Amino acid sequence: QAVMIKDHKSFLKVHPNTFRGQAAIEWLRGHAARALFGSEAEKEKNQQLSRSVALLLGQKLLAVGVFRQVTGSLTKPLEDPNALFRFHEDEKEGPLLNCRSIWFQNAREPLLVVSELLYTMLSMRLKYPDRDIRELEELNNFTASAAELQLVNINDLSRIQLLAFFLNAYNLMVLHAHVVRGSTDGSDFKSQKIPFTRDNQYMIAAYNYSLAEIEERLFCRMLRAKFPKKSDKSRAPEPRVHFALSLGCASSARIRIYQPETLDEDLQQAAVEYLTTNAPKNRMRLQQQSQGGKRVQEVMLPKIFKWYKDDFGFSKQEILAYYASFMPQGMREELTEVARTNNFIIKYDKYDWNLHLGKACSEVVRQPGRQLLTNAPHQVQ
Repeated sequence: QAVMIKDHKSFLKVHPNTFRGQAAIEWLRGHAARALFGSEAEKEKNQQLSRSVALLLGQKLLAVGVFRQVTGSLTKPLEDPNALFRFHEDEKEGPLLNCRSIWFQNAREPLLVVSELLYTMLSMRLKYPDRDIRELEELNNFTASAAELQLVNINDLSRIQLLAFFLNAYNLMVLHAHVVRGSTDGSDFKSQKIPFTRDNQYMIAAYNYSLAEIEERLFCRMLRAKFPKKSDKSRAPEPRVHFALSLGCASSARIRIYQPETLDEDLQQAAVEYLTTNAPKNRMRLQQQSQGGKRVQEVMLPKIFKWYKDDFGFSKQEILAYYASFMPQGMREELTEVARTNNFIIKYDKYDWNLHLGKACSEVVRQPGRQLLTNAPHQVQ
């Protein structure tokens, strides 16, 4: 039986989605004892020890921000029978999506945990494409399982393992947040993008990560800004990540599950798929340039190349050459020649901000046993 979360009244004020501290301690007593001693050993422990353990755990959870105090004593709030608390997930300013439950056992290997969670979420979206799944027991089970990310150890992961982990974590958080919000296909997401990526968070390895913070970790923009522009150290570590992250919009990437063993191949496939699927209809055409009547090529690229142009190159020639490298041979040769002549201008196609979660989750991609491409044109180092 879980802690009762409901709207509590205090004098004339209503505190929504709160719970009593003592109720939480009573719930923790049994669960904490089972986690530390096992169900049989718990029977041999006295209640005072079990309560002490529960209080210590409650104080730790309060300190790290899993829930916060709303009313009650400031000195010993968890011992105040009238004190109210609220889970971070239920805060309006930005939920910790995976802290509805508390993970007490040892967490498994982080890449296994995040891959299984993303697989489960994708499977749910495919199983119920046109249904609000917020009230389904399957989502409750998923949310409880997502708590395991609270205690995963990512300190020993290699750079490639971390990249695969945070790619999966980002897309998992996006889908989870859309489910919690009750997002529907066709709604305009443009005005919601900034608060969505800023406010929705997961607790991962005892640290709260927003979507925006994961983006920073993947692209290292603050670190790169410390180096001279156009230097090698100011370049994006892996630009193909742009074609792997999804916000669930019609112009976003399709979500797949990334494994470190096949990361080069998967990122290459994701980039080719994204850029060919979102290729502008009129990719190239001759335009009359107003200055001196000079005729130049007008090249149309996806909007993502405008927003993050420094991630793809420091000149229009570099950017076009990078884009061309993912195209079929005939188009690649044509675009490469245009880049070489430098007789072109770049314009950008419109980005479709309408949500299309059905497209983002159109297929569960899970192929962990494949070989790495040894001659991939863009390879993770």
